[in-house]
Amino acid sequence: MPEKKKVFLIAAASSGSGKTTLTIGLLRALRNKGYRVQPFKCGPDYIDPLYHRIACERDSVNLDTWMQSEEVVKRTFRRYSQDADVCIVEGVMGLYDGADGIRGSSAEVAELLGIPVVLVINARSMAHSIAPILKGYLTYRPDTQIAGVIFNNVGSPHHEQMLRHAAEEVGMPVIGSIPRMRELYSPSRHLGLDISETDRISQLAEKVAEVIEPLVNPLFGESPAFSYQLPASDPAPDRLIYVARDAAFNFMYRQTIDYLCERGKVRFFSPLANETVPEDADMIFLPGGYPELFLPQLSKSQATMESLRQTHARIWAECGGMMYLSEGIDNTDLSGLLPFRTTMQDARLHLGYRSMKAGGKELRGHEFHYSRIMGTPPKSDIRLYDAQGQPVTTGFYIHNNIYAGYTHWLYPLLP
Repeated sequence: MPEKKKVFLIAAASSGSGKTTLTIGLLRALRNKGYRVQPFKCGPDYIDPLYHRIACERDSVNLDTWMQSEEVVKRTFRRYSQDADVCIVEGVMGLYDGADGIRGSSAEVAELLGIPVVLVINARSMAHSIAPILKGYLTYRPDTQIAGVIFNNVGSPHHEQMLRHAAEEVGMPVIGSIPRMRELYSPSRHLGLDISETDRISQLAEKVAEVIEPLVNPLFGESPAFSYQLPASDPAPDRLIYVARDAAFNFMYRQTIDYLCERGKVRFFSPLANETVPEDADMIFLPGGYPELFLPQLSKSQATMESLRQTHARIWAECGGMMYLSEGIDNTDLSGLLPFRTTMQDARLHLGYRSMKAGGKELRGHEFHYSRIMGTPPKSDIRLYDAQGQPVTTGFYIHNNIYAGYTHWLYPLLP
């Protein structure tokens, strides 16, 4: 018989409601109580999972119904929940916000997996007017199981009493509330989490865990059991795959690393530490990250850059990894393996789902960056498309043995 575990999805009415803060607090509180807790993240975000990792010391896994088929989402959830006591899935944006309508939304994931939803509402400057909002969430889609609500930014016991009365009137269970406290606010983020400040994020998780500790038992106890089956896996072949991983290069999906592990022997190396890639590498993966924050160190990684120049292995470079392979970032010279420079000047946000067809298969991923390419990149016949199937100007470049672009792909193209 499949083993049973507890699982719930933390969602919100909109971004900025406090679901990430609540999630990392729950992860830390459960870890502190001795539970084996597995975090998940809806959508393509590779930054919130870094928060999850700091909070509970366990890799978070993305569940994305646009980048993955329904069967892959189910299999992914079963696989990574196998040895956990409780699973917490953090939603993305508002509960019903997806790439195309509700497609790719938190609600779609919750309905697909049969996960109950805990709704986080920012109750600041609201009282009984919360009632029609809660009523709407209860009745909008019957297949979305709303387990209850947690009110955030509650100003006083009287404020909480008014909110509870409104919820009772429409039949919404109230799991608890979080007081308005300045020290519980998440700081602004540079493309998300600046990983040099992990201690600060850990301290935030501990503070939130202390505040929400009274919510843990009722929330954990009310979550229905979820069944899982452990999938079979085949032994990996002898292909040698080297992956850059350090403070400058860390935007990678957990599934991507496991995908590579199933298809070869994965070894990690650090450009920041000036580590080299051996000649027998079959593939090299340079993920995205924050290279612009570490330019003095990266400009001195001459041994790493020379080993990349000498290799005949396929190099798959995404976003920050591509920037490292360029001639340089602004005025800092780098490896020069790609015939263009990149810049953080006049930065503006580029984001969205992306798809492309290459190597006889369709790849899906997500673009999120502020930098841009200077000069003329290599010509490419490969076109990228957004979630609605419309062509975008984002490029994918093939130059010698390098396959590079700004998109973070869920599964890279292996040689």
